[in-house]
Amino acid sequence: MTEAKPVPVILVDDDPDEHFLFKADLEDAGVDFEFNGFTRPEDAMEHLNARASGPVLVLCDLSLAGGDALAFIRDTQARLGGGAIGVYSGARNPEMEEKCRSAGAMFYIVKPVSRAKLVDALAKSGKLSLAEQGNGRVILVAG
Repeated sequence: MTEAKPVPVILVDDDPDEHFLFKADLEDAGVDFEFNGFTRPEDAMEHLNARASGPVLVLCDLSLAGGDALAFIRDTQARLGGGAIGVYSGARNPEMEEKCRSAGAMFYIVKPVSRAKLVDALAKSGKLSLAEQGNGRVILVAG
C-alpha cells in the first residue's frame, strides 16, 4: 500500500447529473478520490484560488454554461499546483481537441469516463498516475 497523498479531482460541467455519473463511474472502477464538482467555471476558479497548494486534476466539459472552456483551460494553468487539466466531452472532436491542447489541456476524455480512459489520460499528462491501495482500489497521486 502506498502512503502517497491523494490528488483531488475537480469536474467543471454545467450538468449536475454529469457530476453524479462521473463520480459513480470512477468509484465503480475502483478509484478512490476527493471530488469537487462545479456547474460554473467561475465557481471552480474560486475554489482553485482558495485551496491549499498541491497538485489537482481538473476536468472541464467543452460546453460550459455562461463560460468559455478554452479561456477556463488557459486561466487554470497557474492554479494546477503541478497537476493537470483535461477535457471531458461527450464526443470526439479532433479540431476542438487540438484547440484545447493549444490552450493547455493535457488530454481529452470522451464520456463516460472509465479507469482505462483515466489511466491513458494520466499517462499523457506525465504528471499524475494511479497508485494501488489494495483490494483492487487505487488513488490518484502526483508523479
